[in-house]
Amino acid sequence: NRRAVKSDAPLAPRNRPMFRRLFDRNKSDGPAILGTEPRATVGLRVTYVQCANVRDLHPGEIKPVRVRGGHELALAIIDGRVHAFEAYCPHQAWPLKWSEAETGADGTPNLICGLHGWRFCLDTGVTIDPPSMDDLAVYPTRLTDGVVYVGLPGVM
Repeated sequence: NRRAVKSDAPLAPRNRPMFRRLFDRNKSDGPAILGTEPRATVGLRVTYVQCANVRDLHPGEIKPVRVRGGHELALAIIDGRVHAFEAYCPHQAWPLKWSEAETGADGTPNLICGLHGWRFCLDTGVTIDPPSMDDLAVYPTRLTDGVVYVGLPGVM
């Protein structure tokens, strides 16, 4: 039972998921887990599709998921924010579930491919190392009542 939430207009700054406390895993003293809106997707028309329960995600762990329409994605929690990105490396289609998610030296969330060590910024999808190669597709996320929704362009 997967529901989609249609979004036609960009969110007002105070309503953007990354600025609101959306879900506290322990309801009292645990860390807040937030959604994201990557800069690469701001202003795009997306449909939010139910993807996973936040209790199934663990910091530093990459979870592969398949959503409506057969889209394969991967989810990771880095610094209390859920990031969604394509499931395979754009270089040689290596499954990114065997990769490493970390916070970079500049404070941005990074993903390091387990095959060749390519490094991607999860805020923008841009390839950090080696430069000028194929970028990683990243998607906005929202959390509602402990459920992760991922914004996919062109899904109805």
